[in-house]
Amino acid sequence: MRDDVLTRDLDSDSRGDPRRASGTGAKGPLAPGAQVWHNFALSAGRPAFFRAAKGARVLTEDGTTLLDLYGGSGTIILGHGNQAQIDAVRAVLDSGATVSLRHPLEPRLAGRVVDLCPEAEYAAFFKTGSEAVHAAITACIRATGRRKVLTTTYHGWLLPLGYLKPENRSAANRTSARETTGNASGIDVVDLDWQSPNLVEEVRAAAQGAACILVTPNALTPGAPIVRAVVRAARDAGALVVFDEVKAGFRYAYPNVTAVWDLRPDLRVLSKAMGNGFPIAALAGGELLASEATFSLFSTYASEFVSMAAASACLDELAGGGYDAFARASTALYEGLREIGPRYGVAVRGIPTFFRLELPGTVQPDVLCRALYDRGVLYHPLDEVLASAAYGSAEVEQALAAFTGAFDETILG
Repeated sequence: MRDDVLTRDLDSDSRGDPRRASGTGAKGPLAPGAQVWHNFALSAGRPAFFRAAKGARVLTEDGTTLLDLYGGSGTIILGHGNQAQIDAVRAVLDSGATVSLRHPLEPRLAGRVVDLCPEAEYAAFFKTGSEAVHAAITACIRATGRRKVLTTTYHGWLLPLGYLKPENRSAANRTSARETTGNASGIDVVDLDWQSPNLVEEVRAAAQGAACILVTPNALTPGAPIVRAVVRAARDAGALVVFDEVKAGFRYAYPNVTAVWDLRPDLRVLSKAMGNGFPIAALAGGELLASEATFSLFSTYASEFVSMAAASACLDELAGGGYDAFARASTALYEGLREIGPRYGVAVRGIPTFFRLELPGTVQPDVLCRALYDRGVLYHPLDEVLASAAYGSAEVEQALAAFTGAFDETILG
C-alpha cells in the first residue's frame, strides 16, 4: 500500500540529482567514501537514494516502495514524517534554526531528559551521539586524571574510539607496556568482549587506572546480573560508568535501560530515537556536569532549536502511546522471526524490542540484503531489525513473508 506522499514526484536539477554520483566508481561530486550505505555497500544496482518517506515506507528514486526495517540506523521509532513533529518544527521555523541567543526549548527539554534519567540533575545537547560520547569521555578524564577508557562495542567514529583506534585488544592479553602506549589521541582504549566467560575478572583487571567504562545495551549484552557485576568491578577500581544508549535509548526499554538493569550510571548518552530522525543527542548526569572543571561545551549547533522542537514532540508521542505501538510491532516481528528462523538455521539474538539476526555462515549478508530489497523490504543485515510505531499487522506480515522468501532463496537455494 502506498501513501500519497510516497507517489509524489520531487523535482531535482542536475546538481542536486543523487543519480549523478550514485554509480560505483563515479567521479564526484559525492566522495566515494560517502557513497556506501551506512558502511555497507548496497550493490548490484539497487537504488540507495530515496525520493520520499512516510510512516513505515520509503520511496526510492526509481519509484520502488520499500518497507523500512533499518529505520535510519535506529533513529526512526515513530515512523517517517511524524505529523506531531512536523507541526512542532513548523511552529519554530520562522526564526530559522540557530540564533545568537538560546531558545527556551533548550532548558525545557533538558528538564524532560533529567526527569527520564533517575541519576541525572543536568543535561546538555549535541547533534550526534559520537559527539556526546566524546564529551562524556572528556568529562571522565578531567574528573579522574586518568587516560584509559574501557569499551564494550562501537561507540562512535570520533577519536579515540574511531578509525585510528589501535588494534583490538582484549583485557586478557594486554601488558603494562602496551597500556601506556596509547594511540593517536593520547587515550588508551581497552576493547572488552561482552561474550567472554571471564568478563567480570577482565574488567576488574583492566579498570585499574581507567577513567571510565562505556556500557552499551545491545542484542548481545549479557544478562542484568553480569552487567551489574561489571559495573561494580569498574567502580571498585575507581572508574566512572557511562551508559552509551545512543542507539538503544527508548528502544531497549522505556524510558531507559535503568528500568531493566536497575543501575545508575555517572553519565548517560541518548540520541537517535530521541529525535525520530532529527539530529540530536543528550548527555545527562549529576556532579560531573555541575562544574566547568569537568564539563564544558563549545559547539555552534548544540543549541539549534528545530531538532529540540522535534525531540520534544517525539518524547510526547512516545509517552502518549508511541512506545507501546513500537513495542507491539517489534515484538510481533521478534516472535515471527523466532518461529521461522530455526528451519533456516537463523537465530534471533536480543530482546523483543532490540534484536538482531544471526545468519548461517554460508549466507553472504549483501546477498540477503538484495533478496529482501527485491521483496520490498529495506534491511541492513549487519544491524538490528529496527521497526517503528508506524508498523501495523499488515507491515509485520509483509516483513515476515519477505524474510521467508529471502531465506528460501539465499539459504535453501
